[in-house]
Amino acid sequence: MPADRGYRGVKTVLGSVEGLKRFIAIKPSPYHGLNFCQGTVSEMLKKPGEEIFDVIRYFGSRGKIFNVHFRNISGGFLNFRETFIDDGDVDMLKAMRVYKEIGFDGMMMPDHVPKIDGDAKSFQAFAYTFGYIKALIAAVSAEA
Repeated sequence: MPADRGYRGVKTVLGSVEGLKRFIAIKPSPYHGLNFCQGTVSEMLKKPGEEIFDVIRYFGSRGKIFNVHFRNISGGFLNFRETFIDDGDVDMLKAMRVYKEIGFDGMMMPDHVPKIDGDAKSFQAFAYTFGYIKALIAAVSAEA
């Protein structure tokens, strides 16, 4: 949402990285953190392919990422489209390496996936995405 006006005059509290930072600072606790939707956070950024890695580091180094919706987009703030995991602006292998770097040991999962003709319930699209996530985890785990 546009930062200056929000939706129907209501400002979005969690619509920016700064808002997310304020959210985790409200009540310091090891039990207070984020279902970190990498795609949604990427949508908040002007250059997600460059900026998302430092955002992951910020929240992850503080232990505030509890699980990850691992998805990709093309474009950026107020001008993006959802893509398949391997077809967006974010280098997902690099992102997975950053999650390893910060010691993230939680769940990596798709959030939602683009539609494929003939795949009304998105079974093929989800299977592809789960397989891709598993392959990235295996690749990063094999690195020294």
